[in-house]
Amino acid sequence: MTSTGSERPTQRRAAGGSARAEYARRRARDSELLRQARPTIVATGLAAAAVGLVLTAFGPTPTGGPELIYRIAYFSIVVAACAATATALIAIPASTDAWRIGAEGEEWIGEVLRPLESQGFVILHDRSMPRSRANIDHIVVGPPGVFVVETKHYTGKLSERRKRDFVAQAKREAAAVAIVMSPVPVTPFVCILEEVDLGWFTQEVDGVRIVWPHQLATELRHAPIRLTSDQVHWLADRIDRSILGRSASDSSSLASRPS
Repeated sequence: MTSTGSERPTQRRAAGGSARAEYARRRARDSELLRQARPTIVATGLAAAAVGLVLTAFGPTPTGGPELIYRIAYFSIVVAACAATATALIAIPASTDAWRIGAEGEEWIGEVLRPLESQGFVILHDRSMPRSRANIDHIVVGPPGVFVVETKHYTGKLSERRKRDFVAQAKREAAAVAIVMSPVPVTPFVCILEEVDLGWFTQEVDGVRIVWPHQLATELRHAPIRLTSDQVHWLADRIDRSILGRSASDSSSLASRPS
C-alpha cells in the first residue's frame, strides 16, 4: 500500500452529525404536532383546574371530619392539572431526546479522539454503513491499524446480554469496513460513555474490548504499530471513498434506534 499523488483530501464529517440532524428533524415534527394539539391540551388543563377549584371551594367534606385535609386534597387537583399541562407543553418525548443524547455522546468521543490526529491517526466520523440504514459512529485509522468505535449510553450494571448486543453491533460495523479494507483487519471497540458497572473480568466479550472514554484513546495510542504514515493515509482515503458520510437530508433513513 503506497500513497499516490491522485488522492483527494479526506472528507471531514462532524461527529454525531447524523444523530444531531435526526434530532432536529424529530424536534420539528414534535413542535408541529404540539402546535396542533396545544388548544386541546390547554382546554383540558383549564377544565381540570376549574373542577379542582370548584371542589376546593364547595366540595363535600365529612361531617365533623378534618375539612382542611379535604380542601387541600381538592386543591391538589388544581396543582396537578397545571403541572400536567405545563409538562405537556414543554416536554420533549424520550424517543426524540435520545437522539440528542446520542449526538452529544458521539461529539464527546470525537473530542476524545481528536488528540490522536497529531500522532498520525486519521479519524472519520459518522459514516453510513454499506447496505444498511445504520451508521458507524467513528472509524479510526492509525499506525496500529484500523478500528471501529461504537459509542453507547448506559446506566447501572451492564448485563451480559446487553454487552453481547453491543458487541454484536460493533462486530457488524467492523465487518462492513473490513469488506472495504480486505485483507487489512478491522478491530471493533465498544465505548460506554458512563462509568457503568461492567462486572468482574468482563471488559472483553467475544474478543471485543468494552472501554470507557478515558481508556479508548490510551489503548489506541499504545497499541503496537503496524502501518506506516503513507499506509494510514492510503487506507483512510480508501475508506473515505467507499464509506461515505451521511448528509442531513439522509437522516430520515437512519435506523429507529439511536446510539
